[in-house]
Amino acid sequence: MKKAFVVCVILFASLAAGVAMAADPVAPTGAKAVDAAWTKAMLAGDAAAAAALYADDAVLVLPGSSAIKGKKAIAEAYEGWLKDVKVADIVLSDTHYRTAGHLSAGWGQWKMTTVPKAGGAAKTETGTFCAVAAEKDGVWKYVSDHASGDPPAPAPKK
Repeated sequence: MKKAFVVCVILFASLAAGVAMAADPVAPTGAKAVDAAWTKAMLAGDAAAAAALYADDAVLVLPGSSAIKGKKAIAEAYEGWLKDVKVADIVLSDTHYRTAGHLSAGWGQWKMTTVPKAGGAAKTETGTFCAVAAEKDGVWKYVSDHASGDPPAPAPKK
């Protein structure tokens, strides 16, 4: 009886561990991991956390902006933007990621909904993105991050 109990306990523990591993997929790496951390920072309204995801010499291009060069300028850009809006939702879709060695690229579509902190209607924008991340000392950071906004829909023909 004691042996059967031990076998049952071992089987149950093995099953539980297998379910836990299946429920906890392998954590993303490379550009995919940086994109996930960026999404979390944006939804939290945390400009410092977002800026920390960029290498010191990174380049960021946001819809309608010229190149923002360097981590300090990127931090200032995010701080300035996030002081005025709350990011309510972000969806990255049709994403593709490729990693080789210490470099990783990611690209796809984005959809972001923001709400003005001063009040007003939510605004949803869409576009495409392409990012390159580099790994240094075990940490992945953006070195290039380019987001383009989709053009406005054409006016209906009269």
